[in-house]
Amino acid sequence: MLGNGFTRKKVESLTLGEKLRKLRSEYQVSLLEVAKHTGIRKEYLEYLEGGEYAKLPADVYLRGFIRSYAQCLGVDSKGLIRLYDRERSIAKHLGKEPNVSSTAPEKKRRSFVLFVVTPKMMIGGLVGIFIFGVAAYLYREFQVFVSEPFLAVLEPANGQEIASEETFIVGKTDRDAKLFLNGEPIFVNETGEFRERLRLSLGVNTAEIRVVNRFGKERKQTVSVTASYGIPESAPSPVSIPEPEFSSKLTLKNVGSKPVSILVRVDGKDLYQGDLPSGESKEFDCKAGCAVDSTSGRETLASWNGAEAKPLGVPGGTVIGVVFPEKDAVPLEIEKESVE
Repeated sequence: MLGNGFTRKKVESLTLGEKLRKLRSEYQVSLLEVAKHTGIRKEYLEYLEGGEYAKLPADVYLRGFIRSYAQCLGVDSKGLIRLYDRERSIAKHLGKEPNVSSTAPEKKRRSFVLFVVTPKMMIGGLVGIFIFGVAAYLYREFQVFVSEPFLAVLEPANGQEIASEETFIVGKTDRDAKLFLNGEPIFVNETGEFRERLRLSLGVNTAEIRVVNRFGKERKQTVSVTASYGIPESAPSPVSIPEPEFSSKLTLKNVGSKPVSILVRVDGKDLYQGDLPSGESKEFDCKAGCAVDSTSGRETLASWNGAEAKPLGVPGGTVIGVVFPEKDAVPLEIEKESVE
């Protein structure tokens, strides 16, 4: 008893960390056991018992740690929470409130830490991706089964006039479909595109394109083109006309590797129409001049009255209406009148 009449009483003043450490010691429980039971990291428990609140997450998580710790030891958590609030209040008044400045960034950081990809989540995600893939494949196969295959002919246009002996059928279809041109199979590349050569006859040519998919569904498209490459469609067989009294010679020779078709006209009338075989030549008697058509201007050489032979045209395609003699030559009819 003190001299002033008051009795000195020993007041136990333990911090929250000391209280937790004492309780754990009384129950003979290690920090590792508490960590396993509560799921709280061992270093966080060490910070809590050491009163190092600044190293712990935000206040809301710290209170949860205290409750879990109390539940593990089998004690009431309310008294421990009050003890924590009292320490925080004292620290606030002293200007040393723990974990105040780091609360917002710590909370933001913890929001990422708490999201953990577990094996269960990974398996669920893979199963979901697999199911989606199977559903997409089945939907695509169903669409292929119930619908006709895709077919688009890009070239030539229907009704187009073509001035050559051949053209190309160009288009696109399903890459795994079978394609036929006039009943003959043609190649389709890995992207579904096709390009096939088509030989043309004079006049109207019709091409039927048919596509068949794996399930037997088919689609057809017909394209008609007109071939006009310099020779009339209804040209007569080779015709001869009476030899004029005064005439000049026109010699045509094929220097190519295959036959060419030629047409020789005199005064607007057909003198000759037919094929000129490779390496052969033909002579024609023209009274006042003539005009020549050929399916290959480069390979058809022409000589007028024994002059040097020259190609009908520099390009290798069809030439029409090459006139002999040339403009500066004197017409044969004028020469005939002068003789008379």
